[in-house]
Amino acid sequence: MKIDFKFVPSFKTETSLKLNKSIYFMHIPKSGGTTIDYIFAEISKVLNNFIFKRYKHNAKLLDTNEIKLNSINQTPYFISGHLNSNFTKNIDDIYRCTVVREPIKRVISHYKFMVFKKNITPSEYSFEQFVEEEVKNRRDNLITRHFANLLDQNKVISDFEKKIALSNVDLFDNITTIQNWDAFVSNILTFFNLPSIVYSRYQQHKYNFNYIPNEKDLNLIKTNFKYDFEIYSKILNKKYNFFKSNNDDYNKQICLVSPYIKSNNKLYTRKEIQDIFKFNKDAI
Repeated sequence: MKIDFKFVPSFKTETSLKLNKSIYFMHIPKSGGTTIDYIFAEISKVLNNFIFKRYKHNAKLLDTNEIKLNSINQTPYFISGHLNSNFTKNIDDIYRCTVVREPIKRVISHYKFMVFKKNITPSEYSFEQFVEEEVKNRRDNLITRHFANLLDQNKVISDFEKKIALSNVDLFDNITTIQNWDAFVSNILTFFNLPSIVYSRYQQHKYNFNYIPNEKDLNLIKTNFKYDFEIYSKILNKKYNFFKSNNDDYNKQICLVSPYIKSNNKLYTRKEIQDIFKFNKDAI
């Protein structure tokens, strides 16, 4: 499997801040969040100026105020997990961010991952079965459920919950679609004056089966995940304020994040990165 490495700059700007408050990344499944988790876990190990904390999704956790305990700690946190949008409501002055994916692509990606995880084939576990299980387990309209704070609640989504979700979208400081993934990460790195990164994606799987959705499959998504399309549309049409630079003015301290190369828990210079990857001199 070919491994692609990409460079994401942290720009130098007068509006950059010292990392003096916690960050909450709401990790919606199959939207590139695992790579984001690893990026900030690695930066945390290298810089040691914030604590990376990934909360495992479970119903008991969502019903507690355990997260409130973190607010008394003076060290900032990077908090992540498959969690509700209000998970960090008990922490004052927190930076909220998330990435969403087009609903059809997200659901199909999730299905293929589940087939892979079960170590079976689509003929043994049909797409229709997958959707039936998602609906039964209240994991339909998963994007909407994240924003409406309905994870692990045995509740059918209605227009009322959709309106709550749409309203909660506006509470996020940095929110975008997966097409702007690199710019999203660059925004966080720039805003908090963190290092630039070179990364390769996590959870890249080479499936040993083929699956192409048919018209029936697509209609199942449009019917059972209909509210997610409205949430996605709002986010897709939001105006993004991405940091940009037309010159060489970015942080030359670079964090290497990849499951394929040992990072040694250090920051690299541009030359060291160029020597490792033999990048074109103009590429980084």
